[in-house]
Amino acid sequence: MNKKEEQYLMRKSQILDIALSHFIKYGYYGTSTRKISDEAGISSGLMFHYFSDKKAIYEELVQLGSEKMTIPEEYGDNPLIFFEKQVEGFLGVASHDDFSSRMFIFMGLAAINAQDISEKAYDMIKEHDVEKYSVPIIKKGQKMGVFRKGDPLALSIVFYGGIQGFAMNLVRREGLKLPDKECFLACLKAENV
Repeated sequence: MNKKEEQYLMRKSQILDIALSHFIKYGYYGTSTRKISDEAGISSGLMFHYFSDKKAIYEELVQLGSEKMTIPEEYGDNPLIFFEKQVEGFLGVASHDDFSSRMFIFMGLAAINAQDISEKAYDMIKEHDVEKYSVPIIKKGQKMGVFRKGDPLALSIVFYGGIQGFAMNLVRREGLKLPDKECFLACLKAENV
């Protein structure tokens, strides 16, 4: 990659980082491309060299978030390992990467609002619905006695909601310490596990 390509990617990342914060703080409709470009130290015209419009920025952020929301196949016969890997992945990035913590918040908001903003973004979110795709894994864990009884989708939502809520607080509370993975897993585990 040459210097010009490297600078292009750095500037694009900077715009995405700023836009991410704006979308979280002001929502899609309250976010202004002019404010994003001002904060990036570039003209509005130059920003449109990187993204055709605000929706394109939003869709790229949803795509980045969706790529992170994949279901790993490697958990063998133990469903608990799958959820341990999910928590470890979150804690691993949350400990040193503010962008990833903000992305958790953004994706939670996008799951609520994307349908009204962008069909493309909404389709990406539906395609990467980890709460829904975790249901069969929870059912398997319930059958094995590893996970508590209850509606598998509700348990999945509680699990991911805990991660989402913690990510939100991690962004807004400076110096917040990360809990151990058992704090997140406790909502799933059967009492005897």
